[in-house]
Amino acid sequence: MLDDLRANRWSLRPCCMVMAYRIAHFCSVRRKKNILNNLWAAPLLVLYRLVTECLFGYEIQAAATIGRRFVIHHGYAVVINKNVVAGDDFVIRHGVTIGNRGAGNLACPVIGNSVELGANVVMIGDIRIGHNVCVGAGSVVLDSVPDNALVVGEKARVKVMK
Repeated sequence: MLDDLRANRWSLRPCCMVMAYRIAHFCSVRRKKNILNNLWAAPLLVLYRLVTECLFGYEIQAAATIGRRFVIHHGYAVVINKNVVAGDDFVIRHGVTIGNRGAGNLACPVIGNSVELGANVVMIGDIRIGHNVCVGAGSVVLDSVPDNALVVGEKARVKVMK
């Protein structure tokens, strides 16, 4: 948790958002291990949903797996599905949506380490995002992205390999 706080430069709102996610993720994992854990974990998860959606205006589902040093810049309108897996040094901005393509296909993106997402990025479907990838603002990512790439555009395409 200290890595997350340092990565967010101790800024109050992003730190609260990331800490709330970390606590909710801990509760989500623990309640699956033992039915008795639901007695304390379920109320905390309900409180998490109320606080994050009503107060902060984002929805990062507690079951999503996000690595160390998770950074949120201007986190309004962020939506992350519970099946998303993201690596370390994951940076997102406002309006980011990461999830599945619909009820028939629940597969979500798997995101590598050191990935940075610009404002209003949409990533959906069963795709893999490599390590050291930067996705430009407003991009719609529907295909897998290799390592060390800069991705931009309406339907995002790799423009530059680092």
